[in-house]
Amino acid sequence: MQQEKRKTLGVLGGMGPLATACFYQVLVEHTKADLDGQHLDVIISGRASIPDRTAFILGESGENPLESLLAELDLLKSMGADCAAMPCNTAHFWYEELAKQ
Repeated sequence: MQQEKRKTLGVLGGMGPLATACFYQVLVEHTKADLDGQHLDVIISGRASIPDRTAFILGESGENPLESLLAELDLLKSMGADCAAMPCNTAHFWYEELAKQ
């Protein structure tokens, strides 16, 4: 009997490294699993060098982080992520553009 392919969660993280770590900890703690192999398959991107989201939104920086966010999303997809989570409040400013990917 062939095993069904499990979905893989991609985490677009690093924009607040502790937010990413906290998200993963909560994810693990709330997953009903008795064994390691019963946890979710997760790929975490920790790209702290993504341009500052708040500075761009407030007009204090001309460097739009959208291209970096899209590149990270593409990287997660190329690594096998089926869906993505983004534990960063300000990055959700670009949610509509990212959701199209």
